[in-house]
Amino acid sequence: MNKMNHLAAIAIITCFQCHAAVAADPVGQSLEAKSEILHLIRREKLDVVLPGAMRDNDVDMWINVIRSGDPDPMQLHFGPVWGYAIFSDPGTGRIERALFGSGGHPDLFDHFGSDEISRAIEGYDYGIVDDSVYDELRQYVAERDPETIAINSSDWLAIADGMSHSQYLKLERVLGEEYARRFVSAEHLITDFRSRRTQSEIVEFAKALEIHRQLLIRALSREVITPGVTTLEDVGRWVVEEQERLGMSFGVDGYIPLPRILYSAVSDTAEPPDVRWRIHDPRHVIQRGDFMTYDISVRHLEYFTTDYKRNAYVFREGEDEVPQSIKRAFDRAIRAHGIMRPHIRAGRTAEQTLDALVAALEAEGYLYTPFIDIGTEDYIIIQNALADTDAPGFSIDLHAMGNNGGSLVTVGASVAPFRKDRFDLMLQENTFFSFEYMVHSQLTERPGLPVSINIEGNHLITSRGVEYLHPPNERILEIR
Repeated sequence: MNKMNHLAAIAIITCFQCHAAVAADPVGQSLEAKSEILHLIRREKLDVVLPGAMRDNDVDMWINVIRSGDPDPMQLHFGPVWGYAIFSDPGTGRIERALFGSGGHPDLFDHFGSDEISRAIEGYDYGIVDDSVYDELRQYVAERDPETIAINSSDWLAIADGMSHSQYLKLERVLGEEYARRFVSAEHLITDFRSRRTQSEIVEFAKALEIHRQLLIRALSREVITPGVTTLEDVGRWVVEEQERLGMSFGVDGYIPLPRILYSAVSDTAEPPDVRWRIHDPRHVIQRGDFMTYDISVRHLEYFTTDYKRNAYVFREGEDEVPQSIKRAFDRAIRAHGIMRPHIRAGRTAEQTLDALVAALEAEGYLYTPFIDIGTEDYIIIQNALADTDAPGFSIDLHAMGNNGGSLVTVGASVAPFRKDRFDLMLQENTFFSFEYMVHSQLTERPGLPVSINIEGNHLITSRGVEYLHPPNERILEIR
């Protein structure tokens, strides 16, 4: 064997080994490697993102109180810590990081409190220990004399509301009235800190998104679906078992995500129409002629959560193409993506972005049908809007993404008429978001019952616009 053939053989063997490794672990990472990557992400967030998040929100000191036995959402970014995590801005350069409590990696924190205060925070000798044990905490704050102290208490955002009422009162008592008057909510600081992404976060989120995409492709194929046999629940159970096998599940309490039938040539339901689905019964047996959408999520590094959909059609016997009416409705939805994409970029508020998207789509003949995010009521909205027209309707829900799913728990700018509390937030550079919207079209096979096609992908917002983190949904998956 000559040298070139030998090298080629090594490359082929190596390629097969790589594929085998990915099959066992989809991102090819050992537990140690995952721990190192998560540590890098946490270190980069504190080194690179935190200074700007504090200074842009005029915060001199951030105190995040985490009680042992009562986990706080921000532990995701600090690691396993308990007590008082204190971040102080000296004015330039690096943010000072102190931990009065337990845990904490020396790469992430500069100063650690005494064993005595750590034991008091843990609850040792509760009711006996004098408050003087907290003098070192009080002195640390007084030496820096911050004008503004942000704390993890918020009536608005759950992620910024980890401090209990009892711990709030205790912090007031420990620091004294003078510093308690300087308390503000850390909600805006936490919003910017979490939503501004580092390169290490972008790399790992993209890995999770590709695994998500491959799961959807497999779930919506003959590998999993046998027309006339497989139920919606069967597909959902296959997905959660695969997530568990890949180490990307939501645990034993996770829900089973069901595909949603948008149109069926042979099946129907007595349930009231819902904009999200026509049939959503777990017992529904998938039939030839079913057109569906499927929305799943995966969890990666116990840090990232993905959330996006694909569409599939189950061919009837003798069919060579997707029915024209369904294809037309889907093509209208994909066209809307191209119309909106140039108008999404960092530096605009959520409200400005929504206004620009609505104007752009209306200029192309789409009818705006803003939702309230209640499926059955939203369907009535589109039925009324499209009653006397063949024009497509549209609804928009571009929401923040990354560490949680797409619910209101996720912090960051969100572009949707039912997320008005986020309207004043700026779309940040390097922010993960879900490019999600619906386009509604009449079907000749189902007069008066429009089909709503939800297109969704998790991508990156930059000053250049939308940058894809995975191949977007541009075609209907075919199940023959």
